[in-house]
Amino acid sequence: MDPRPWLGGRGLAVKLFTDRADPRGDPLGPDNVMVIATSALTGTAAPTAGRGHAVFKSPLTGSIGSANSGGRWAKVLKSAGCDALVIRGRAGSPVYISISERVTIHEAADLWGKAVPEATDLLAGRHGGRESSVLAIGPAGERKVRFASLMNEKNRAYGRGGPGAVLGAKQVKAIVVQGSAKTEVADPARFKDAVEQTRHVMKAQPITKRVLRDLGTAGLVHLINEMRMLPRRNFQNCIHDPELIEKISGETISRTILERAGGCWGCPILCQRHTRIGDRSGEGPEFETVVLMGPLLDLYDLEAITLGNYRANELGLDTMSLGGTLACAAELTELGAISRADAGGVELGFGNSVLYPEIVDRVARREGIGDLLAEGSRRLAERCERPEAAMQSKGLELPAYDPRGMPAQALGYMTSPTGACHLRGGYSIALAFFGGIKEVPRFSIRQAAMTCKNQQDLGIIQDSLGICRFTGYAVGAEHWARIYGAAIGEEVSRAELEAAAERISTLERLFNVRAGFSRKDDDLPARFKTEAIMIGPRERIISEQDRERMLDDYYQVRGWDREGIPRPETLSQLQIGK
Repeated sequence: MDPRPWLGGRGLAVKLFTDRADPRGDPLGPDNVMVIATSALTGTAAPTAGRGHAVFKSPLTGSIGSANSGGRWAKVLKSAGCDALVIRGRAGSPVYISISERVTIHEAADLWGKAVPEATDLLAGRHGGRESSVLAIGPAGERKVRFASLMNEKNRAYGRGGPGAVLGAKQVKAIVVQGSAKTEVADPARFKDAVEQTRHVMKAQPITKRVLRDLGTAGLVHLINEMRMLPRRNFQNCIHDPELIEKISGETISRTILERAGGCWGCPILCQRHTRIGDRSGEGPEFETVVLMGPLLDLYDLEAITLGNYRANELGLDTMSLGGTLACAAELTELGAISRADAGGVELGFGNSVLYPEIVDRVARREGIGDLLAEGSRRLAERCERPEAAMQSKGLELPAYDPRGMPAQALGYMTSPTGACHLRGGYSIALAFFGGIKEVPRFSIRQAAMTCKNQQDLGIIQDSLGICRFTGYAVGAEHWARIYGAAIGEEVSRAELEAAAERISTLERLFNVRAGFSRKDDDLPARFKTEAIMIGPRERIISEQDRERMLDDYYQVRGWDREGIPRPETLSQLQIGK
């Protein structure tokens, strides 16, 4: 297979996955396929080029699953001579995989049940120490929690959609990689010039130079609150006491619990937060975790949120879906659909900081009420006969930006191939506050489709080249076209990268169509269409009429028909199926 039409990373993984996976298959069955891919830039001097991309059928949504991670695991996988890893089938007993000069499958009975840090340390000790890198699942993945994550470097996550459950169902505890080969580029002189120019631009941009390093992603707390998009009480409103917001801000994290900033392999941005609470230490919490495990549950206790985040990482849980599911449970408790007895004596209502970290253990180990919470918010709410309490799209819990605050972002949640995701759906909100000359009218319905598509395509390019989304605050596709072209020894234009992004997006859509998804699934919870929030002088909703218009416009610019099915001429133009 010629990888160039798919670039690498996400694109290569999508192609390898869709060639092998049954769209109607069981996500937790042996025939589900897990692909983790690198790119031509992985392990090079290109800034942030240490990321990998995983694609699978999601146990949480039933759609295509897609997760991205930094750290150094993908870089070491590339150094071991591996562009992509494809896993299929199911082991008869727990195993782990090691990859160096060859691929070996080992018994892992002694590792089964262990938390991520302990399993990681044991495997690193067996396989090269610091020269190796470990990707592992925790007890949550072993017990097939539908939003279990894959963890590398103990705290870096392939988080969304349940990839940990996919490996858990295959009885694969971990993948250990060792490699020292250098990633070669075809035109070193041209590559060096392009990289130096890109790094210069990134150093000149305040966000990539200082803001993320000083405050981490939680530096967004005050900004998103000022935009009236920071959700509270399961998206019932976006109104917060300023004094409470200050308690969970990036500024407070930096002032109180931060030990040092850090970065993924090859990253000059250094947004990681290495933190400490008493005798416990770890990474984070990141912005999404702060909000979704905090104000979404009416909690503003930084210590409790941080300890809950540590435990979620140790046990291998996506903190975003965890927070969204707990907030759903809190509203169901408020509605009387879950009683204290149902919850085994646990108070699941809003504002209970005592939840953490105990409830995290219960979910990861499927103990008591944790067994139901482990199914995610959609199944939880359906079981309680109150489906409207689940803030999800296609089964994936919403990120920490209220969609009523920007139609293009709402459209991204609706049309994301993986369900509600600010990354796979396109981070349109960035153009409302960091857009610069590319700034778009925040509340425009008319421009939503093109804004959303462009942001989605840029994200696909970034995911497929194995570089960080945060580079987009400083540099665009034209910079990456020069770097990528020099790496493969060809002239590559921005238009060619954008065409590849359209090809990848359309192939993802085709998989979902074949899996049974259609226009009706490109939707938001009723709350956002019927319950207005005040932003500035006006109340805002995303009405059903807004939804219909934005979907019509979006399908048109994608070259899909009115039901969201890619047209034959679009497939021909993008050379899909040939």
